[in-house]
Amino acid sequence: LLLATLATTVAFQPSASRAARGRALAATTTLQSLLETMKDYGPVRAICILPGAGAILEASSDASQWTLNESTTPTGKRLLTAAAPDKGFELHLDVDRVARATLGTSPKTGGPICRIMDAEGAGLLTLLPRKGSSFVADVVGELGEEVTLSS
Repeated sequence: LLLATLATTVAFQPSASRAARGRALAATTTLQSLLETMKDYGPVRAICILPGAGAILEASSDASQWTLNESTTPTGKRLLTAAAPDKGFELHLDVDRVARATLGTSPKTGGPICRIMDAEGAGLLTLLPRKGSSFVADVVGELGEEVTLSS
C-alpha cells in the first residue's frame, strides 16, 4: 500500500518564485528536451517504484554523459532511452505513456525533484538532480511547476 501511495503522490513543494512569476504554469516541452535539460544538473538519481511489486529501483548517473535516443520496439512502442556511454546506466521511457512532469523541491531531501507521470497522474519515474544545483531556479523558473510533455 505504501509503495502504491508513493507512486501516485506528487512529492514536490512549489518553488518560492511561483507568485513572483505571475504566469500560468502550463509550459509544454518534449520528454527528450526535459531529459536533455538534466545533463546540466547531474549527477541525477533516478527512482522507479513498482506499485504492488514490492520493489524500488534507485540508480545515480552522470547525466552530462547521457546519450538520448528514441526507438520503436517490434510491438510499436516508442521508447526514449537515456544511456551512459558504457551502458552501465540505461533508462527507457515509453514516450506515448508519458504525459506530464512536476518540478520543484523535494520535501524529503530539500533538493530538486522532477516527477514524470502518465495521463492519470501515476508516477512513472522520479529524477533527483544534484542537491545544491540551480535546477529549481533555472528550470522551474523557466518552465513552471507543472509541464505538459508532448510527443
